[in-house]
Amino acid sequence: MEFEQVAGHAAELIHSLPKGERIRIISHCDADGIASAAIMAISLARAGYRFHVSIKKTGPGITDGIGENELAIFCDIGSTNLEELNNLKCRVILCDHHMIKGELTNGINLNARIYNMDGSREVCGATATLALSLAMDEKNIDLAQLAIVGAIGDKQDKGGFTGYNKKVLEMAIEKGFIEMKEETTFSPDKSLMDSLEECIEPYFSNFSGGGAVRFLQEIGIDPLKKFTDLEEAEAKKLLSGLALKLVEQGAEEFALTRIAPYGQNYGNLYDISSKLNACAREGEEGVGIAACFNDKDAMKKAEELQSRYREKIRHEMRELEKEKVEELSHISYFHTKKSSLGGVLAGLAMLYLPNFNKEKAVVSISGGDKKVDISGRGTERLVSKGLDLAEGMYVAASAVGGGGGGHPIAAGATIPPGKEKEFLEKLDAVLAEKMRGEK
Repeated sequence: MEFEQVAGHAAELIHSLPKGERIRIISHCDADGIASAAIMAISLARAGYRFHVSIKKTGPGITDGIGENELAIFCDIGSTNLEELNNLKCRVILCDHHMIKGELTNGINLNARIYNMDGSREVCGATATLALSLAMDEKNIDLAQLAIVGAIGDKQDKGGFTGYNKKVLEMAIEKGFIEMKEETTFSPDKSLMDSLEECIEPYFSNFSGGGAVRFLQEIGIDPLKKFTDLEEAEAKKLLSGLALKLVEQGAEEFALTRIAPYGQNYGNLYDISSKLNACAREGEEGVGIAACFNDKDAMKKAEELQSRYREKIRHEMRELEKEKVEELSHISYFHTKKSSLGGVLAGLAMLYLPNFNKEKAVVSISGGDKKVDISGRGTERLVSKGLDLAEGMYVAASAVGGGGGGHPIAAGATIPPGKEKEFLEKLDAVLAEKMRGEK
């Protein structure tokens, strides 16, 4: 496989440096990015190298502060900033899966898209980084646990793992580092009413303030019971009722049960992905990195961040349920003061809130004095109709002096304050043209 051969060349570049050399790692500010950075950091440490990790958001300036180094490794970020990477004085390795703008002339490009793999489904930043890690030393296969955490963080588990992600998962299962277990949406330690009120994905509208209790009473199930306490007939009735509720909300895709990967060193990898995402969104990326190194104190702190972050999501989603949604021809959009929540709120609103038009992508706008953060989310069905948020964000942000990129189904941008209206109109126009072209 050419992808793995090129990973081998990248590994040779690393091993050509003297032991003890400091190598810079720059990665993306989300669960996939933190998992990617941790895989690279652990791999370098095992090989006898020092490292310095920086976690950054997509946009111009991702090379700021790199300074004098022999090598910089960009994980899950950089494919729309290749001109910046080419201007660095050091050599570069890029492990990524996002849309590419330009050509990397200053190093080795391990972006999966170059090698005919679907960067939205088959490879994430963490699995691309694992390819380099395995090329450095095949004993690093234990880090496949973190690679799958990254894939989950980027929603690449939807419909089952495919492509290189699937290969990584199968290798880890074969080596005994991951096993698959069946689980449900419900916490085994909480009552049904608490589980449903606190559930974020799927998100049940109007379940706060006693709504979950009323729903359970209406279908004849004790709200104080745990899911594990239910008889088989009760469990089926509950799952059927919840599925009907989600359909009535307009949800097109959801899962109430799943087969989840559990890591030998980390436990439930869905839960670890959630923790890393919370660390990123709460500005505690270092805690996430340390948790990946299996630091017990960091893992406890990550759990606290996860709880706090999830409560913020629930609060904002309840507000969005009441909101009159603003729309253009191909997008619905809303403003939030919580820039760290923009992407997740857009994604959940797109999927689960009945007041959002399911025929339009959802965009969140988080304003600030120095910059405005934009996040956009779509669905597989809209992508099949031509939706390309990555292209839309890149073009629209570039037109107003910002930067953006990502995937057709999920992308983001950073733009100057005061340019929101112009950006949205440009984004809407680009999406309209793309979707007309596919009809």
